[in-house]
Amino acid sequence: MSDNAAPLVILTRPRAASERFVEALRADVGPVAVTILPLMDMAPLVDSLDLDGVAALIFTSAAGVETFAGLTDDRSLNAWCVGDRTAEAARDIGLKATSAGGDAEALIALMAEARPEGRLLHLHGAHVSVDVADRLAQHGLRAEGLAIYDQVSVPPGDAMAAALAHDGPILVPLFSPRSARLFVEAAGQAADRIQPVVISIATRDALPDALAQRATVADTPDAPAMIRALSSLISS
Repeated sequence: MSDNAAPLVILTRPRAASERFVEALRADVGPVAVTILPLMDMAPLVDSLDLDGVAALIFTSAAGVETFAGLTDDRSLNAWCVGDRTAEAARDIGLKATSAGGDAEALIALMAEARPEGRLLHLHGAHVSVDVADRLAQHGLRAEGLAIYDQVSVPPGDAMAAALAHDGPILVPLFSPRSARLFVEAAGQAADRIQPVVISIATRDALPDALAQRATVADTPDAPAMIRALSSLISS
């Protein structure tokens, strides 16, 4: 691998999320080579929602918002959202959204202080790192969770090996511990060639020791911070 060659960014999120990230990344850093190799795809787990008695919704991902939008036309409920991107997605479909501007811990703290009344429904994926509803219940709020989608693993095929043969720096942003594990499994020994950029300490710790030690951790757990970290690496 030549350090003088142009860097390549490999994105492994579902395609729609990856395309949004590419647009934001190029708006910040300019032209950059990107390969989208989704290692996960969205799969709804329910075909309808019963919102009777629900006072407000909770979202910890834009994927949850997008799945919700396909399940119901109801846009009357307020949405508590983990971060700005998720809140933007909620507003885009017609919900009134409040952003915690951070991670699940920030969302829990915000809601524990605001103390919204009534039944609160957290719509999430099959794989969660923090049980938001349980934590909110510990604060005395009427919260419950419902898994409405799964991110099923997708084999990368030969395209992964071709991308990892790039003759230059290879930057791989990883947005969850599960995506980190899936990437390492898909890349095999060639994973040693990459520079990981991770959204959290937990994501870094899901990597093998050698990769974890050289991973760049975003300064806040959100897409803008991931772009800042990538931009710094690309410019250097």
